[in-house]
Amino acid sequence: MTEREEILRGSGYWLAKVQIQVFNLLNTYMEENNLTQKQVAEKLNVSPSYVSQILNGNFNFTISKLIELALLVGKAPIIKFETIEQILNAEAAQRQVEGKSKKKKAPNLNGTVPNITVR
Repeated sequence: MTEREEILRGSGYWLAKVQIQVFNLLNTYMEENNLTQKQVAEKLNVSPSYVSQILNGNFNFTISKLIELALLVGKAPIIKFETIEQILNAEAAQRQVEGKSKKKKAPNLNGTVPNITVR
């Protein structure tokens, strides 16, 4: 088992990934709407300390609270399940694409400049 596969098989990785996404959603929402933690807590019907925990990354939420939070910020929570192998294969394919795009060089124009007309 590779190190990456071992990471992907750990629940801690996925919890941290969701926590980061929730933090980003909530933080962006608060900034865009000039809201305080207390105002967000009132909208979610939770304590201000719960909102603080979300923003500090120290929280574990119920699915219903995750859905409420997503809807509050105008987002729909889409949950998708994939096998670890599917994720590893997608990552490998992405690395190949990135590797090929780095190898591409600009076409040799032999010192010529393309003729561009602006109307």
